Amino acid sequence: ILAIQPRATKGHGRSREEVITDIANGIEKRTPAVFDLEAIKKKFPTDYNESMNTVLAQEIIKYNTLLVVMKSSLVDVKKALKGEVVMSDELEKVSISLHDNLVPGLWAEKGFLSMKPLASWIADLNERVDFLT
Repeated sequence: ILAIQPRATKGHGRSREEVITDIANGIEKRTPAVFDLEAIKKKFPTDYNESMNTVLAQEIIKYNTLLVVMKSSLVDVKKALKGEVVMSDELEKVSISLHDNLVPGLWAEKGFLSMKPLASWIADLNERVDFLT
């Protein structure tokens, strides 16, 4: 149903671009900072006898990759909506997903499997990152 709705608005409501910008700003504020991998490896060195430390390091690398992609794509989408950079096909897909409360494919392929809508997925991401800190 969302795919067939018009992308432009008429009347006195906020434009689609304003809505996407607000959503991107909200997500950007709630997105946690990237982990300091070197500090974590010092505190929890990977060792044959401590296999959980290896798993921790792997998870940190995985979440760092996701967080970097999220932050850069949110910044780029906001710039594209302002006309400061070209709206690529990838950025357009991210903006459409943000507007439709869906997890962008770009994030889903770097992150964890989930069937949740975007808002719940962000809350779940924050809980997972809090667990690792």
